[in-house]
Amino acid sequence: MSATVILVCSGDPTPPVQAAVGRYALWFQRAAPAVVFGFADLREPDAELPAADAYVFMGSPNAVYDPHPWRPRALEAARQALDSGAPALGVCFGHQLFCEALGGRVARNERVEVGTIEVALDPAAAADPLLTPFAGTLRVNASHDDTVVELPASARPQILGTSSRDRHQVLRWGERAWSVQFHPEMRARETALSIRWRAPRLEAEGEDPAEVLARLDDGLDGRRLLHRFLHLAGVPGAEQE
Repeated sequence: MSATVILVCSGDPTPPVQAAVGRYALWFQRAAPAVVFGFADLREPDAELPAADAYVFMGSPNAVYDPHPWRPRALEAARQALDSGAPALGVCFGHQLFCEALGGRVARNERVEVGTIEVALDPAAAADPLLTPFAGTLRVNASHDDTVVELPASARPQILGTSSRDRHQVLRWGERAWSVQFHPEMRARETALSIRWRAPRLEAEGEDPAEVLARLDDGLDGRRLLHRFLHLAGVPGAEQE
C-alpha cells in the first residue's frame, strides 16, 4: 500500500497571490508533481487530523498567536502529529505551530524575511537524516513576519539551521519530525509575489523591494529538502538524492 501524506492547511495565500499561483497545496503539488497528497483544512469546524503515514503542516498568512476560532484545533493537531511517530514537517506557520503547540512562543520578528536567503547548517546537520545531503548551507526562499522567540523547554528541539534574521530556521523535534521557517515549496514566481506583497514593510525597514527581487532565484535546495523528507517517509514519487 502506498504511503499517505497529508497536507495540513491553516490558511490560504492573500487573494492577489492566490489568484496568480493558487493555494498552498498547489505549490506543494507543483514542487512534487509525482506525489499524491491528501488534504486536511483545520479551519473547518468539524476538522480532525486524519491518520496518515506522513504530515506536512503548511504555511498561512495568519499569525499563530492570534485567537482564531480554529486555533485550538490546529494546536491539538500539531501535538497529535508529533506524538504519532509518523514523519512530520512543519513549514513557516507550521514550524511556528509546532513550537506553540509544545509550549514555545512566537512573536513578530524585528525584521521581515522575504526572498531568497541562505541558511547556515549546524555541524550536527551532517548526521541528520533530512539534512545529510546538504553541504553546510541551504539556499531557499522565505516569506514571514513572525518568528520563534522561545523554544518549548519540555520538547527541547535541536537547532539545525539559522539565517541572518532567524536563529531557528531548522528544528528537529524527534526521530522523524522537523520544521523549517522557510518555504521549501516556493519557487521564484511565488516568492516574487510575496516580496511585492511585503514591499511596504520592506520599505519601512529601509530595504528596496527591487533589490530583494533582483537577488531572487528558485531556491532549489528547498525543493530538494522537501523531496528528501518525502523519500524518508516512504512516499512514492519522491525524488531520491
